Amino acid sequence: MSKKICFLYFAFLIFTKGFSQDPMFSNTQQSLVYLNPSFTGSNGLIRNQFVYRNQWPNLTGSYVTFYNGTEVYLKRLKGALAFTYLHDDQARGILKSNVFSCIYAQHFSSKDNKLKIIPSIKASYFNKKLDRTQLSFGEQIDPRRGFVWSTQEAVPSQTKRNFDVSSGLLINYNHFYFGASVFHINQPDEGLLGTSILPARFSFHSSYNLHVSEKTLFHFFGRYEMQQKFYFYQFSATALLFKHLIFGLGIINNTTPTANLGFRHNYFTVQVNYGVTSSLLSTYRAETWELTASFNLRNKEQRKTLTDFEKW
Repeated sequence: MSKKICFLYFAFLIFTKGFSQDPMFSNTQQSLVYLNPSFTGSNGLIRNQFVYRNQWPNLTGSYVTFYNGTEVYLKRLKGALAFTYLHDDQARGILKSNVFSCIYAQHFSSKDNKLKIIPSIKASYFNKKLDRTQLSFGEQIDPRRGFVWSTQEAVPSQTKRNFDVSSGLLINYNHFYFGASVFHINQPDEGLLGTSILPARFSFHSSYNLHVSEKTLFHFFGRYEMQQKFYFYQFSATALLFKHLIFGLGIINNTTPTANLGFRHNYFTVQVNYGVTSSLLSTYRAETWELTASFNLRNKEQRKTLTDFEKW
């Protein structure tokens, strides 16, 4: 098998991990702006959300993703601004990606403030870096020089940089939310071995917050995403008990059950998410862990009330 074919096969594996070409977080409650850029400013003041995701650490090619987003609601403009950073490490450092994004969301509300329509625009700059020293194929072996890339074969680039544009829309009526987003509208070239167009990703999600009492809240969430021939769908139910304790269960693509446990304070939230995928072709279980944390600054009146997960 030629080096080019080997590399293309390898690139296919690492670019299409899971069910989509983009990293996906199972805890959407603490990666709201990543889910839909129109969530920018939904808490009404200042919010910071952080996610650490370790996918398949018990298998040979693990994937680690960091995400951090800071947003602020601008009252005079009735809009919000967010800055986010994503770092994705695929196959233990072979391919690393860094994505810097700036988001603006405009908030439109009805007179009674029950209905909100929020369109948004997201501009990103990404940088991909390939560590070619970790790619070794049999025909690269030279008797005197060791592993070398032949000049007769195509050699992958070590870095790739480009710009990316996305957009979102969020409709909020009382405690019901519906959102739609289109990511990679301009379909930028992300190829390291020739041209490789990043296909657009379409995302749809809906959620509802059921307020049972002043200290109890149930959250129901569903989403469907598709990117080229890959798809992703998720359903989850989360309970907020005694105003602080978070417990939830969910399912992803009918193959990965998930569970989350966390604590919610007036100013911060911490959660741990766990998912496991079992294969009929292997005795191994593919486990995924997510550690999420958020800081939330709101006015005193808002802190007294039990707020929807989307507005916290």
